[in-house]
Amino acid sequence: MSDERHKSELCDLFNDIISKIDKLPLHPRNKILLYSRYLLSKISWNLTITDISKTWICETLDNIATKYIQKWLELPISATLSNVYLPQNKFGLNIILPSTKFIQCQTVSRSTLKASINEDINKLWSITSTNKNIQYDIYKNTKDVLKAFRNENEQRLQNHLISQGSFFSSIIKNSTSSFNSLWSSVQSRLPKNIFNFTARYINNSLPTQKNLVKWGLSSPADCSFCSSPESLLHVISGCKAYLDEGRFTWRHNSVLNFIASSPMSAERSKLCADLPGFITPSVITGDQLRPDLLLAIENKVLYVLELTVGFETNLTSNSDRKHKKYLPLISDQESNYDK
Repeated sequence: MSDERHKSELCDLFNDIISKIDKLPLHPRNKILLYSRYLLSKISWNLTITDISKTWICETLDNIATKYIQKWLELPISATLSNVYLPQNKFGLNIILPSTKFIQCQTVSRSTLKASINEDINKLWSITSTNKNIQYDIYKNTKDVLKAFRNENEQRLQNHLISQGSFFSSIIKNSTSSFNSLWSSVQSRLPKNIFNFTARYINNSLPTQKNLVKWGLSSPADCSFCSSPESLLHVISGCKAYLDEGRFTWRHNSVLNFIASSPMSAERSKLCADLPGFITPSVITGDQLRPDLLLAIENKVLYVLELTVGFETNLTSNSDRKHKKYLPLISDQESNYDK
C-alpha cells in the first residue's frame, strides 16, 4: 500500500470513529475515555507498521483530535490543551494526542527489532537506525514517551503560557498528592456544565472581559460592576463590588459550612465554627482572634483551620498572611494542649 493511500485510509478511519463518538449523547468525560481507550487503540496497528512521517500525524490527526476535544470541553479555539494533557494527579485529564500514540507505537516496533534473538532482525534494526528512526530509538519504552510528552506540556505551562498556565504553576507548588487525587475523583463526578467550567477555569479561558478583548469579542476590558480590569483573578477575589455585596463572604461560608458539616471520625471531639448554628471558636480563643474552625480532641490536640477561598496565584501570600496572624493564638494555646 502506498503512503498516500495509507494516509487516506487512516484519516478516514480516524474521522469516522471520532465523529461517531462526537454524536453520542455522553458526558465529555466519557467521550474523552472513548477517544483515549478505543480510538487510539483502534489505530495503533496502523501507526506501528506505517512509514508515514510524524509531521503528517501532527498536522492531520492531531488537528482533528484537538478540534473535537476543544468542542467537548467547550474550550475556545485560542485555549491551550496543555493542561488537559497532564495526568489526573496534576489537574489534567490524562489525554494524549495521536502523534504521541504514534511515537509509542514506533518505539515498541523499534524495541522489538532491537531485542529480537534473531540476528537478521537485529541487523534490520541496526541498518534502519538512521534518519527518522533515531528520534524513536532514544526512548526505552512507551512510559518514557508519555513522560516526555507530559514534561513538555508542564514546561510550556510554567515557562511560556504565563496566563493559561498560572493555575498550574501556582497550585502545583502547594498541593499534596492526596488532595490532587481527591480533586480528580470529585471532578469526574461533576455534571457536564460544571465539569467543562473547571477545565476552562484551570486554563484561564472563561469569558472574562479581559479574555473577550483578547478574542476580539469586546472592546472594554473593564468590570461592569467596579470598572477595574476584569481578569479571572479580579472575578474570583478582587472585585470590590462583589466584596461589598457579600458574594465572597457567601462563597467562603458555603465552603466552611460544608467542611464543618462533614462527619468527624474523631471521638470525644469538640467542633467550633465561625458560622450560625455552631459553637463559636471564641469559647476557646476569645474574641480578639477567631479562626474559622477549631477541632479539639480530648483537650490534647487542637486543630486550627483558617479558610481562604481565593485565587490560586495568591496561595502562598494568603497562607503566609494567615499563619502570621494566628501564630500568637497558637502560642497561647500550646500550654492547654499537647499539640
